[in-house]
Amino acid sequence: MAESRIPVDLFNPGQVFACMGFLEAAEVLLGEAEGGFDWEGVSPGFRLRTAGEENPIATVLEFLAEAQVRWLSPSEDLVERDGGPTIVQKGISQAAEPDAAYLPAEIVGRFNGQERSIAIGYWADGTSRFSTVFKKSTNGASSHVRFENAMSSIRLADIAEVADDPLGMVAWTLSLFRLDPRGSVSPIHAGFSPDSLRKGGINMRVATYPICEALAVIGLEHARPKIEGQRRFRYCAWSGLSRERRSLSGLLSPELARAGLNGALPFMQVRHFVVEHDEVKKGGDRAITRVSEEKT
Repeated sequence: MAESRIPVDLFNPGQVFACMGFLEAAEVLLGEAEGGFDWEGVSPGFRLRTAGEENPIATVLEFLAEAQVRWLSPSEDLVERDGGPTIVQKGISQAAEPDAAYLPAEIVGRFNGQERSIAIGYWADGTSRFSTVFKKSTNGASSHVRFENAMSSIRLADIAEVADDPLGMVAWTLSLFRLDPRGSVSPIHAGFSPDSLRKGGINMRVATYPICEALAVIGLEHARPKIEGQRRFRYCAWSGLSRERRSLSGLLSPELARAGLNGALPFMQVRHFVVEHDEVKKGGDRAITRVSEEKT
């Protein structure tokens, strides 16, 4: 077995979702994946353990750096104009009349000589679960474009350099999903609009965190936070068993971790976080405005 530990800010929902993404991807690539949070020390972290001897965090990043994205469509007539190759798969969409911007996809690459794929497209499942709260398909910035923006930065990254703290990797990409609040800016609070400056010929960009965003998208494929109205949701982080039944590891398989993100694990130590968010501008993208911990 091999284990990695990376720093994580538990008050950043994007980082917690990204930890789920590392767990899901490691299960596909390495098998026997288990993950859990550790907040007993000075700096909270996420531990990821897998079969084999390869560093699971670095392995996932190396796979993504070489992988390609294939967009899936239920018909030949529906293709994503900005997203590159589209593969027709009948019945892939849950919606009766799907829009191109909301088609699902798969990340495809080779690992140990075999093709592996990781499904993405939590925005396209056609249900009322948490989906595209933070982004709208305005100005051509569909889900496909935003994910490709993140992947482009990962392909340029020095994996050995960022593997110890991947969620802290800074870049200056085009639009992402706004799952990580560090990559958002409010013109009202900042006193200026980066978009307006760019339209005026000044190339002003806010720092973004593409590894965090891409892994958060993967992490949200099978696990969702709990929605509470249109401006609020909650998520959870889990550690060892309850104090009465203390665990040495506190690590969970992907199946149990999905329930853990939603807080449905009474036998674990769980911390609950509440997120408030609002529109940056009417009808457009949303941004996280406040994250607080709910004491239980």
